[in-house]
Amino acid sequence: MRRIPVVSFSALVLATVAAFFITQHLKVSTPLLAGFPRPVPSAINPVNGRTCGTPPVSHRRMHISFYLLHRSDYVDVWIVSSSGSVVATLATNRYMRRGVRNPDGDFSWDGREDNGTIAPDGVYHIRVALLGQGRTVDITDQATGALETVTVDTHPPAPRVLSVSPKLISPTAPTRVRILYTGAEGRGANVLVYRTDLPGGPRLVKTFGTTGAGSAIWDGRITGRPAPAGVYLIGLRVADAACNRASYPRRLPVAPGATPGAGVTVRYLAAQPPMTPSPAGGRASVFVDSRRRRYRWWLRRPGTRRPLVSGSSSSYALRVPLPPRRAGLYELSIRAQANVTAAPLVANGPRPARLLVVLPALTWQGLNPGDEDGDGVPDTLADGSVVELARPLARGLPPGFGELAGLLAALDADHRAYDLTTDIALGAGVGPPLTGHRAVILAGTEQWIDAGLARQLRGYVQSGGHVLSLGIGSLLRQVTVSGGRAMEPTPPARSDIFGARPGALVTGNSQLIAELQDGLGIFRGTAGLFAGWRSYEPIQPPAGASGVSEAGATSSAPCIIGFSLGRGKVVEIGLPGFGLRLARDPSSRQLLDRVLSVLAP
Repeated sequence: MRRIPVVSFSALVLATVAAFFITQHLKVSTPLLAGFPRPVPSAINPVNGRTCGTPPVSHRRMHISFYLLHRSDYVDVWIVSSSGSVVATLATNRYMRRGVRNPDGDFSWDGREDNGTIAPDGVYHIRVALLGQGRTVDITDQATGALETVTVDTHPPAPRVLSVSPKLISPTAPTRVRILYTGAEGRGANVLVYRTDLPGGPRLVKTFGTTGAGSAIWDGRITGRPAPAGVYLIGLRVADAACNRASYPRRLPVAPGATPGAGVTVRYLAAQPPMTPSPAGGRASVFVDSRRRRYRWWLRRPGTRRPLVSGSSSSYALRVPLPPRRAGLYELSIRAQANVTAAPLVANGPRPARLLVVLPALTWQGLNPGDEDGDGVPDTLADGSVVELARPLARGLPPGFGELAGLLAALDADHRAYDLTTDIALGAGVGPPLTGHRAVILAGTEQWIDAGLARQLRGYVQSGGHVLSLGIGSLLRQVTVSGGRAMEPTPPARSDIFGARPGALVTGNSQLIAELQDGLGIFRGTAGLFAGWRSYEPIQPPAGASGVSEAGATSSAPCIIGFSLGRGKVVEIGLPGFGLRLARDPSSRQLLDRVLSVLAP
């Protein structure tokens, strides 16, 4: 009989212990919240949150909802940092009915701490206190047990194109341009293809989406067709989980060198002629990039149809025979299938002449929109880039080629012997020099001039040489030429290298260009009147200059001037297209003849 209380006590102890462990197990394993609670959106920007996504969701604040699974209770709801600190209170002592999600279990957070400040960027989670049960629960994924989090992100992503390869393509054949990028934060990105060598700035020509793999492939096509020859910049547009958006590059147009490795050049056919004169009767070495296709070529005098010589080749190095006996400017035409290009070839004669004609090859290359450093931005002196002086001419014949040809044709028709060179050759000491020539014709616009050559020309005139300049906006900007490259272009000066001061181009002129004074005698024997010039560049001679000659539409704006400088003379003609008019305008031809009679009798 005495064993009965002992047995009963033992059973009670066992039951109590079992109940304790069962209760603890229920506290740990039994879900208290239901409704698949999850922060929406999972990333917010409380400062500049946008609406994006499908369906559209505002990323300025986070919403979350749930219901109590077993019984009604009063709850506190907090936002907790990754370090475990409570940063914001979403609810205090709110009564929630069992099984009622809305409105009882609907909560939102605007990304601010309890003191009103924006919470620091970082990852946060939601904690719920069940006050009646004396229990605290962190909201987790019911399948994995991982914390459901919300990210505060107030900073935009920083996308960047790492590399583009290959850098030079010809997409007539199947093409795969591989683009590697970063900064999309594992999400998809839009690839933006800009063409950058057209007037008016970068032009978006293609957009396509990618996955979050950090790489993309462009097939070299635009609207289903092979991309036209030109320079292209690969950009990006991304949005992070908080709907913060960013683009690469951040601004357009971009400065040279600001997008390293993000460029690709499309080329089908291009020629790289020498920028120095070749000997008449010899051969000019021209590098031809035909993308390994066979091509035909023709050498002509400008303005004629009949070729002087022709041939076909597939070689990268083409040796073109030049006519013998005299200096000349020639047009080399090249065709590879449907693609055509052209390049100027300069030949100097075998016998020295008293007149030296200088072609503006530095300006040819200064305006040539080639991307030699692969940043997707054409390297031109106009953009302040460093320019390689030996590179293919992307657009064939340079601007102003017809004017140069017209001038030389007029000299040939008058049987005036001349040596022919370029400013690049003259500055490098290659070919005929300044010394030994009575006069120099700067045949085109010297938009940029080598600083060393500028000093040579001033010294040449001061010592008794004479110069005729036919360019518009010429001789105002200087560059440093070193190692086969032109760099450090200066802004235009107020005066050119001889001290003359050109003004802005005047258009819509209806007045005759008339002689105003003639201290040098450059209008003697002409009518002193020049008709049909709709535009002109006004030029003022240097202050205090002697022996001044002037002609203009008004007495205050001469556009043809001459003056003495030291022991030499300078004549500047500010009439656009002067070389083209020589073949059909007798007054222009008379002016050229008279100027050369004064400068190189």
